Amino acid sequence: MSKEALYPKRFNFKEVQNKWMKYWREEKIYSFDINQKGEIFSIDTPPPFVSGNLHMGHILNHSWIDFVARYHKMKGDNVYFPQGFDCHGLPVELAVQKEYGISQHQRDEFLEKCVEWVDNNIKNMRRQYDDLGYSADWEYTYRTMNDDYKYKVQLSLLYFYEKGWLYREKFPTHFCVNCETSVAKAEVGYQEEQGKLWYIKLPIVGRENEFITIATTRPEYMEACVAVMVHPNDNRYYDLSAAEIKIPFTDRTVRIYMDSIVDMNFGTGVVYVCTYGDEMDINWKIQYNLDEIQIFTEDGHMNENSKYQGLTIHEAREEIVKDLKEMGLVEKIEDYEHTIIVHSERPSCRKPIEYLPVFQWFINVKDFTQEIIQSAEKMNWYPEKQKQRLLDWTEGLGWNWVISRQRVFGTPIPFWYCAECGEIIAPNNEDLPLDPVKTNPPIKKCSKCKSEKLIGEKDVCDCWIDSSITPLEIAKWKEDEDFFEKTYLKAKVHRPQGYEIIRTWLFYTLFRCKKLTGKDPFYEVMINGMVAGPDGRHMSKSLGNSISPDEILPLYGADAIRQWAAMGSLGDDYPFEFSWISLQTKQPISDSVIAEERVKLPEDKFNKKFGIRCDQLVGTSRFITKIWNAFRFLFLNLNKIETSNLNIKTEDLSVIDCFYYSEFNKNLEIIGKYFDEYNWHGATLSLRSFFWNDLCDNYIEAIKHKFYSNDHHIREISLKNALNLFYKMLILSAVTMPFISEEINSIIYKRFTNLKSIHQERWPGQYLKVSEDLTDIGKIGIEIIKLLRMNKSKLQIPLNQEISKVVILTEENQLKKIEKLRDDIKNTIRIENLDIIKISEENGLEENPDLKQKIEDLEIKIYIYNSQK
Repeated sequence: MSKEALYPKRFNFKEVQNKWMKYWREEKIYSFDINQKGEIFSIDTPPPFVSGNLHMGHILNHSWIDFVARYHKMKGDNVYFPQGFDCHGLPVELAVQKEYGISQHQRDEFLEKCVEWVDNNIKNMRRQYDDLGYSADWEYTYRTMNDDYKYKVQLSLLYFYEKGWLYREKFPTHFCVNCETSVAKAEVGYQEEQGKLWYIKLPIVGRENEFITIATTRPEYMEACVAVMVHPNDNRYYDLSAAEIKIPFTDRTVRIYMDSIVDMNFGTGVVYVCTYGDEMDINWKIQYNLDEIQIFTEDGHMNENSKYQGLTIHEAREEIVKDLKEMGLVEKIEDYEHTIIVHSERPSCRKPIEYLPVFQWFINVKDFTQEIIQSAEKMNWYPEKQKQRLLDWTEGLGWNWVISRQRVFGTPIPFWYCAECGEIIAPNNEDLPLDPVKTNPPIKKCSKCKSEKLIGEKDVCDCWIDSSITPLEIAKWKEDEDFFEKTYLKAKVHRPQGYEIIRTWLFYTLFRCKKLTGKDPFYEVMINGMVAGPDGRHMSKSLGNSISPDEILPLYGADAIRQWAAMGSLGDDYPFEFSWISLQTKQPISDSVIAEERVKLPEDKFNKKFGIRCDQLVGTSRFITKIWNAFRFLFLNLNKIETSNLNIKTEDLSVIDCFYYSEFNKNLEIIGKYFDEYNWHGATLSLRSFFWNDLCDNYIEAIKHKFYSNDHHIREISLKNALNLFYKMLILSAVTMPFISEEINSIIYKRFTNLKSIHQERWPGQYLKVSEDLTDIGKIGIEIIKLLRMNKSKLQIPLNQEISKVVILTEENQLKKIEKLRDDIKNTIRIENLDIIKISEENGLEENPDLKQKIEDLEIKIYIYNSQK
């Protein structure tokens, strides 16, 4: 086979990726062996939600995780790298309802379709991971919907119940009436909204035609008013303490209370307390033992306690304001910008949250916040600044964790309760996993009140209940004691994740795993930022601004995308900047045209017609091309020598070799330090700069003349020295660019090693016993060569054209050093006559050189004479 066929001019990433993915899988290059030498380094990878498609936010996150795995393998750790999938949740239910037209009330058939939908999506997402060059061991994958996973979740809940940390209670919780489920506090956020402030007059009982005016943004809560509050120091209302107020639309009166929390400067300084408008209403209800009146249904309508029953909350607001106006009770209305609480965890929802008093299941977490803080303080944080997010959240926590969700597709909460007295009936361990809706309780009568009305809980677990035991699932907790001890109790467990789920996934995992095992789960945590979509918002499929890697990979390849990911900074957001183009004309296409074509064309036809231009990926692709070309040049010269190894001898190193070997040692230390701190950005910049600017542009240029020497020994040692150094650079590159590294390794280097793959290599060591004296001389030589090449270009002399004469002037103590460089300088620059003289002889030189230059720090002057110009 010709050398051209073995090493083509262009890097065909499509062909290369398919070949090596298949090879790695067949040869089990990434298989985990628990008995392999090395300390076990376990990676608790974030299980992505099974949306069906990864987007560039996932690619950033999981590229970094793969960098961690590959680097630690090279450093000698026995890396345990599983990957799971987060299967449950409302988005699955909504997708199944839309795609199959099945209601969640058709429970059994609905659950079957949920599993089917998830299975199909996982197949595609796993293929996308493979396309990325993801080195997880798929033998250890998990799915949160599988029975073995549900068993561990339910077992953990049973343990929490036995410890008294899990309970059932009717309490006003955050409730999304759009999604029809309760949500945890960590799943809500705040957003600004332009609304109205209604000033409403409430009649004072016993005082004819006297009113007290409240200011509210929620007049629809009027019928749920149970008290009115004023500040005790507000002189406007000192005479109204304990007065009664008549509530419109009802037969009720409520009392006025004095409370110092009231803000006298908001509105009129009078607040009406409703059950429940906000968290303050909840606190006041408990503090003053107020009545509770619930007027909203779980789907966002007015209930039987309202005269507006059946209307939506928004419709009721309009009708109530209209009726209050007719009663003459609306004093004025102002435009008002205020902050509302929304269901922020689901970007496609972001609807207002209500506080509905319904029976929910809770886990006591407030009593253990100091333990969580202690766990957080013990971990290494990358970057350190992200630790404050967890500390702030934990220290400010005011509610226990609501773990129940009013959905169908989730891990069942494995308890029954007595309909008469509320007593909880727990299952036996050996019966798990179970669905209490389908399974009879272990007793027939309530042990407390003897009632036979025992009801299986139909609510399912919050998804964070599932994912907060991922470190235990991958370590085979309660399944394989030896495996658990080695991969959790004695291992270094690494947690990679985004900052947006610090207060959920990380917080809950620290809490739950410590309580279940007595051990802090993580040795360290690596935090990535979020990728911004083309509209500037965080990329999310639910927002419609996500870009799939399937739209990028065919154009740029996996290594280029991984290089893009490597340029992101720890803990910071990272934009993905691109424009749409026609693949036929290469001309830009507007977003509006793309939106129309997406609707009209099937996905495969759309992807053949339109593509993405991303300048970030154009830049990374150029670097990959530079790598390919540099190694190709070395490969094409391999036929000039016959060798069975690339071992080097220190005495065979030229002064140029010594300088670049020394520079490699410095860069290896820098890059290694960056990798140790998971600073992919810094490591990538250093590696790219050293490879491109130093090795390709200067080292190869300074030694390649030796590849054409008539002296076989010179050819052999110069090429072996270069190949050895470049192999170490290839190993470093394999962390972030696995495909091109493996391909080059197979073409050039595999014949010299006993390894199946470059990904079985160890992190390279420094070159030892490199002469400092020769290194210093080599540095001088490179500075002179760089200057001459630059000035050759300045004089518009082709690099392959000979210069008539060059004179190098220096101090007498440097003459011998530069004399050692004569052949390298002369042959690299192509100089017919090279003179090296003392600087004191400058006056004797012929006048009018084409160019005079000085290297200040080396006390060197250079005269260039070019009679052939």
